[in-house]
Amino acid sequence: MQEDTQHSDQQKRYFMMVADALILGAALWLAIALRYGDFYKDMSSFWWLFPAVSLVGVVSFIKLDLYRAIVRYIGPSSMLPVIQGVTLSTFAVSIIAYISNAESFPRSAPMIYWFVAIMMVGGGRLIVRAYFYGIFNNYLQREPVAIYGAGESGAQLAITLLNNAEFIPVVFIDDNQSLRRNTIHGIRVYEPAYLSRLVKEFGIKRILLAIPSATFEQRGRILNELSRLPIQISTVPDISQLITGQADVAQIEEIDISDLLGRDMVPPDENLLRDSIEGKSVLVTGAGGTIGSELCRKILKANPKRLVLYDNSEFALYSLEQELLENEVKVELVFLLGSVLNKVYIAKVMEDFSVSTVYHAAAYKHVPMVERNIVEGLRNNVLGTWYVAQAAHQNGVDKLVLISTDKAVRASSVMGVSKRLAELVIQGFAALESETRYCMVRFGNVLGSSGSILPLFRHQIEKGGPVTVTHKEADRFFMTTSEAAELVIQAGAMATDGELFLLDMGDPVRILDFAKKMIHLHGKRVGKPNGLENQDDFIDIVYTGLRPGEKLKEELIIGQLVTGTEHPKIMKAREECLSFKTIEEICVSLEQACQNKDYLLLQKLLKQAVPGYILDQESVDSAVKVAEIKGDNVTVIKG
Repeated sequence: MQEDTQHSDQQKRYFMMVADALILGAALWLAIALRYGDFYKDMSSFWWLFPAVSLVGVVSFIKLDLYRAIVRYIGPSSMLPVIQGVTLSTFAVSIIAYISNAESFPRSAPMIYWFVAIMMVGGGRLIVRAYFYGIFNNYLQREPVAIYGAGESGAQLAITLLNNAEFIPVVFIDDNQSLRRNTIHGIRVYEPAYLSRLVKEFGIKRILLAIPSATFEQRGRILNELSRLPIQISTVPDISQLITGQADVAQIEEIDISDLLGRDMVPPDENLLRDSIEGKSVLVTGAGGTIGSELCRKILKANPKRLVLYDNSEFALYSLEQELLENEVKVELVFLLGSVLNKVYIAKVMEDFSVSTVYHAAAYKHVPMVERNIVEGLRNNVLGTWYVAQAAHQNGVDKLVLISTDKAVRASSVMGVSKRLAELVIQGFAALESETRYCMVRFGNVLGSSGSILPLFRHQIEKGGPVTVTHKEADRFFMTTSEAAELVIQAGAMATDGELFLLDMGDPVRILDFAKKMIHLHGKRVGKPNGLENQDDFIDIVYTGLRPGEKLKEELIIGQLVTGTEHPKIMKAREECLSFKTIEEICVSLEQACQNKDYLLLQKLLKQAVPGYILDQESVDSAVKVAEIKGDNVTVIKG
């Protein structure tokens, strides 16, 4: 098929050469006729000038690469070789006429010829181009697109799109120097440096990525370059799917914004993935959440004996149940509604289903929400962890893995301090003589999780803006859900005695830069339009200020005692911890303080467990108002 297309392109080029030869000859005849004001003027005395001007003109066009692009793909920039070629043929006809002493040939005819030839050769091309773009034919209106990647996938995509009613490929973009100035199926290949100009010249609003074999790092680099332009970016399926027939090159999808992270994923260690799962009964708390549900998907691939999915959200659990049952999973699945605060029930679950491994992902994680609901946040995140760890200890569970967060480092929010306390709980149980091996896995934000900036920004952009950013300098660590879940499982497999594992999140990402890239990748421009510009083409960014408990920048470690592990993306840290007796006393007192809404005691306990942390008075006032509405008695912090 590719050979047939190339043969067809060659035929079109020959046709264009013949057409140009005739047009140039006709342009010279018209120039002479205009000069004399006589269209029947006898020109036989200098007839040889007509084939001469045609020959020089066509050879010039060939040397200037005018025939590398079929007319339907020609942009205004293609007028330059037309002008250059016509200019050369003008000089040629002048010199030949002079040398041959063609006395009846008017000396002003070459200048007239120059204007006429440019209009006929160049104008003709632009008219044909306009025809193919449907300016005169509405039924041919198609969106001009650029294809990034001039390899096999790009060539296949171009063929598909040439027969497509929606898109028309106008240029290839490729950084391979050997492809420079080539044409594929009549479409010119350009270097990435020309992209900004090409976008304006051809009115390109979408780029199709045809680089399925590129690494994550390469895709990230390319996307970061493309995200500076206000163009939508779509992609074609992975090359392995194309080869096996699982997907077609025409299946164009929107780009995954997580590719902007630009990190190559280290292939998972299959032994680590299976170590704590294969043939075992596994429990996931918070199974309906973003991380919890992804953990469940990864766990099922490691062939457990049984998977117990535990969550207090009926809707989340039901949605996950429907998804997994549709896939006809052969593993025994147990879907249980329940709260981690029900210590009797969670212990019974571990006993009844002979649980060997627990992934404790259940937690309240939204900083502003927990800041306004202090008591419930501490109960769920701290006491819930205490009850789960206690149940694991009592039932001889082999391993418990706590999912933690970078917000636990030098905590400035209730959510952060609650997760730091949860880590201390796990470290306390790890100090006991127990059959259970405990560990914690700490990492930053997960792209795409509920409440994260990705769905928020996408929703705001789809609504037409504005996009809200807390602070110009705010940055966060990010990781994809899939990568985080795989690393959590592998880290858990290395647990021996209460280790704190840190996942390599790469470099922190500035939220403002991320917002701008998302806006550009949706084909919009950042800012506000002036009076002449279309409002729909712009998305504004507004700064809302840091919310209570939020930090400008996040960290992953408190101290400097960090060592590597057998996995290149997983590190191990040692941080100060409390004795089991101390953490037990804190949790018992915390239970009482939460029951009585005693904020004085809560403040004392939090300060004892996490030195330097002080409850925000504004958050306390907000929580007190909620408690008073419920009719609860509260003990508040004075001053």
